[in-house]
Amino acid sequence: YAPVDDAEWERILQIMKDYGMNHMRLHSWCPPAAAFRMADKLGIYFEVEMPMWGKDAEPDEARYNFFRREMRAILKEYGNHPSFVLYCNGNEITGNFDFIEELTATGREVDSRHLFSGSTARTRVKSDQYYVSQQTNKGPVKVYEGLPYTDWDRNKESDVDVPVISHESGQRCIYPDFREIEKYADSPVEARNFEVFRDMLEENGMLDQAYDFFKASGALTVVEYKAVIEALLRSSKSAGFQLLSINDFPGQGYAPVGILDPFWDSKGLVTAEKFRESCAPTVALLRYEKSSFFNNEVFTGKAEVYNFSNAAIKNAKIKWALTDESGKTLKKGNLKTQNIGNDDVFPVGEFSILLNGVTSPQKLTVHLFVNDNIKNSWNIWVYPKNEKLMTSTDDVLYTSVYDAKAKQQLAQGKKVVLLPMPNKVKGRKSTFHNHFWNPIMFAWPPMTIGCLIHDKEPVFDNFITSYHTDWQWWDILENAKVIEMQDTPKELRPFLQVIDAYDSNKKLGIGFEANVNGGKLLVLAVDTQKKMDERPATRQLLESIDKYVKSDKFNPQVKVEESFIQSFLMK
Repeated sequence: YAPVDDAEWERILQIMKDYGMNHMRLHSWCPPAAAFRMADKLGIYFEVEMPMWGKDAEPDEARYNFFRREMRAILKEYGNHPSFVLYCNGNEITGNFDFIEELTATGREVDSRHLFSGSTARTRVKSDQYYVSQQTNKGPVKVYEGLPYTDWDRNKESDVDVPVISHESGQRCIYPDFREIEKYADSPVEARNFEVFRDMLEENGMLDQAYDFFKASGALTVVEYKAVIEALLRSSKSAGFQLLSINDFPGQGYAPVGILDPFWDSKGLVTAEKFRESCAPTVALLRYEKSSFFNNEVFTGKAEVYNFSNAAIKNAKIKWALTDESGKTLKKGNLKTQNIGNDDVFPVGEFSILLNGVTSPQKLTVHLFVNDNIKNSWNIWVYPKNEKLMTSTDDVLYTSVYDAKAKQQLAQGKKVVLLPMPNKVKGRKSTFHNHFWNPIMFAWPPMTIGCLIHDKEPVFDNFITSYHTDWQWWDILENAKVIEMQDTPKELRPFLQVIDAYDSNKKLGIGFEANVNGGKLLVLAVDTQKKMDERPATRQLLESIDKYVKSDKFNPQVKVEESFIQSFLMK
């Protein structure tokens, strides 16, 4: 239930402030007095809505009269709270927009203390003073997921006659953390949905991976939220953004899209301090064209400062640095000391970094500092060119087809690396992103929730990666196919494992290894032909695989029937 006491509202709103948020949208409801009192105290803005959603504006005079009374009652009861800044009739309304215009115009007439809007994410009305939407007549202002570069924004789309706030941004799914079941021990409700998901995962032989699925998918969602929020901050014409929620929504089949759980407790995925680096009144921003580089290329960053704080920044000292994974500074520099204005996004200079000093595969971090108190950072990956790829030897056969030659190689106890073209593989389309909102309510692709990378396996000895996907995986995953592996032995775990939706929980993979007919087989369902001169991360993954399969470490123990290999290959 919604809290009605000051203490709980103060706790929730303080958490919001800790994570850099300055306003709360009350989605299709008006909160109790305690919420307004604590928002006044802490300096949080409210967008208040009536209990209006979807078809509530369909013709029905009795319902219309209820909304007419309710709007006036809300404005009379709570209108004098300074936190009550924005009013909207309701969420994603359909139906009679003449009635929505009537409400909005009446609100403006009877109470000039607020800004009024007809509906979130649907038709504009004449009396709108601001607009919360997925798109305008100039295109989409929503941002649901990031990209492996940052030189883009939603400026053009946001440049209309009223301020535009991006509606329900983000919403990337995280695999449930079944430890939350314990939180319902003293509750009048139980986490039965979690129990169903957990039992299904156990039945499918992967319960021991549940926490790893949660951590890996959660880390990806944190990566996505940073990219989503920064894209909207770079959009100087944007009036702001609303996440669907910073915490999980237990309804609609369960939507675990938050970095906080339903109780507003941290999931341990990102600290408030780290989150505020890209979500705050003043944020250092950087535009660049890609995240993965060959070491004969140059990284160029265009620095910007989003400043909607209380004041301009006088004599701002702006620094940049490039560090390696140990934290060692490889290069650094200063941009021009300058005054940075307020209430806008300000370009503050450009810098370039030659990457030719990076001789081995590395994950590097680009940092941007404004004075001593504002900082932000972005990961990039740098790789050698790796000119020779997929070279067969007497002992190792590289092939894109599982033919007589491959079978003979395995029968002789030798090694085969099978790299089928994705369009020749049965299975699901691969993508970098995790599922939107929740797979029970929206059964559309991708019905997957990121990847679990078995990063400690020797196949990754020469490919820098964590246990979760980051932007270096973009090219690999966008050019791959997801293989259904539920019928393989329980002990077989793909080294590049795709996390299925929690209402399905099938074993899925893009890369795995197995003992087939006495031989050693490694399968990677990634396109290794298309524009390989422009794909440094994919080349490096192939280089790492090559060194692995040509070493004594490559010795898969789990036996898989040849019929399984043939089952996912198209003829």
